[in-house]
Amino acid sequence: MGLEIGTNPLDMDTIAARLAADFAAELTDVRVQEPDTVVARCDGAALKDVARRLKAHPEIGYETLNFVAGVDKVGHLESVYHVYSWKTNTYLELHVEVPQATAEVDTVCDVWPAADWHERESWDLVGIRYLGHPDLRRILLKDDFVGHPLRKDYVDSAENHPHA
Repeated sequence: MGLEIGTNPLDMDTIAARLAADFAAELTDVRVQEPDTVVARCDGAALKDVARRLKAHPEIGYETLNFVAGVDKVGHLESVYHVYSWKTNTYLELHVEVPQATAEVDTVCDVWPAADWHERESWDLVGIRYLGHPDLRRILLKDDFVGHPLRKDYVDSAENHPHA
């Protein structure tokens, strides 16, 4: 009989160890953070391939993307992917360091379509450009807004408030 949805035959330490072994060349700092969450770091150059393989993993399979967050860590940015496995009823929090100077990383919209609006929000507020995104444009702020207001170095501009 196949796996039932929400049935986790593996404990969290086993899932973390399996991910660390199966993605040894791509994932670093793999660890259990919460009772149901594994955290790992991934190089931006490997992100697209890792995302595809995580989604297709036969035992764990992180099929669903719940959220993408852009984070300013003062010195570098991070794109953080929160994905879910229906097979194991667990989460993976995948951190990708993005250089502040270029602020670019590949989109994962073609792997997890739910990334579409989340990547747009991250672009809008933090300034991470998702290369290959099908429609990367502002989603919360007006089209001619200057800057990315959740960046720690952001300084507001009078241009953003023409009626003030």
